Amino acid sequence: MNPQEQFDDSTEAITKLVPKPEPQQMEIGDQSDKVAVVTGGGWNIGRAIALRIARAGARVVICSRNEEHLAQTCEVARTLELDVRHIAADLTNKLQAQRVFDEILREEGRVDILACLAGGFGCGTPIHECDPDDWLDVVLRNLYSTFLCCRAVMPGMLERRKGDILTCAGGGAFFPMVGVNATAYASAKAGICRFTDQLYAEVMDVPGIRINCMEPGMTLNCEDLKRIEEEEAATGRPHPLREMNHSPEDAAELAAFLLGPASRELNGRIFAVDEEWWRDPDKVKAVAPTDLYRLRRSFLPDTID
Repeated sequence: MNPQEQFDDSTEAITKLVPKPEPQQMEIGDQSDKVAVVTGGGWNIGRAIALRIARAGARVVICSRNEEHLAQTCEVARTLELDVRHIAADLTNKLQAQRVFDEILREEGRVDILACLAGGFGCGTPIHECDPDDWLDVVLRNLYSTFLCCRAVMPGMLERRKGDILTCAGGGAFFPMVGVNATAYASAKAGICRFTDQLYAEVMDVPGIRINCMEPGMTLNCEDLKRIEEEEAATGRPHPLREMNHSPEDAAELAAFLLGPASRELNGRIFAVDEEWWRDPDKVKAVAPTDLYRLRRSFLPDTID
């Protein structure tokens, strides 16, 4: 399989196979003068977001532990004539994480955009049966890596008084995941939401720094799709997960909104792919002066429906 075929399997092809309405294309704006870092950029959501930012003109650096996945993303970017390079590192290790950002700052001079997508599920066993080290690893990959990366870019953003940070929530952050053992994952993602809320509060006197959290919903990856296709071949029926899951491009649309001009007045918020209000400029304008869509979840007032 060549790199372009790998990209089709994990993003565009999945988008076509998931029976959801075509999303409104969000304008990300010109990012041609920006340096962006996307952690977890080797595949799935991270890959889709990295390529979307690069299409807007940014110079993108992707990071994760899986060098093979990182190289595939960079090869896809090369075929599309996009500026994406990679650094392989374990972002749960404070020395390796700092090495990554020291290298980027040495070569690029700054980081304008940080998208923390590294993480993932794990330790899916009952709490009384799980290995404590496996439980901790999920928290480290999701929450601790987000902390280390934000810590690394914050001095430069404070000095320049501008910058964009995206963090990533997930299943279990807002409500229990039924039918699955996920105390580690749910706790880590809820922690990311609280981390985002608190970090925003600590730098909110610098309006040029935006810190928002995205919830991409349940998302198919190429391994999920292969398993689903095998089950469909055996049963002869469409798999219900096709309807329940999003494509990576749905998350990329939300990221485009959060990095674009349409969200300029929103800061310290938590946005979900499954919500539609952020696609409506009038509702965005109404939400901006309120405390809606921070860690505490609220419905929009009836007056702006």
